[in-house]
Amino acid sequence: MTLPGGLCIRTMAVVDLDAVLAIERESDAAPHWSRSQYLQIFEPDSETNFKRFGMVAEVGSEVAGFAVVRVLVAQEAAEAELESIVVAPKWRGKGLGMLLLSESARHAREQGALELALEVRASNLVAILLYRKANFQETGRRRSYYRDPEEDAVLMRVTL
Repeated sequence: MTLPGGLCIRTMAVVDLDAVLAIERESDAAPHWSRSQYLQIFEPDSETNFKRFGMVAEVGSEVAGFAVVRVLVAQEAAEAELESIVVAPKWRGKGLGMLLLSESARHAREQGALELALEVRASNLVAILLYRKANFQETGRRRSYYRDPEEDAVLMRVTL
């Protein structure tokens, strides 16, 4: 998806990993994965019913944000989980998060997902507002789910 201003939302590629890791490290709220964990996005897993994909927001030639989604494919239906979505600090507040979220949901729907779920730190009000704006509903909480600092996870879900 190419938009005015040189903005492009596209599927993540292996060559994006250095930029993705740099953006992730700039965000305390992001899950911090190793390079090998990100590489698993690009490796088919024939032993499980899970598929992962990544999306990046690119402005010009700069990766400005990314999202990672895991899709569980079952015979009767599929469900997706937004595992991570991060926008680089200098690009925040410009709508990239919503564009990444929308394109990730669209791609998950194309893979058969009927719902998209996520968990978010209870203190991450900016993210919670973004998800609510995208019609996610709070479905519960996991008490003391996060560490450093200990904090509840808010569970949210939207029908695709």
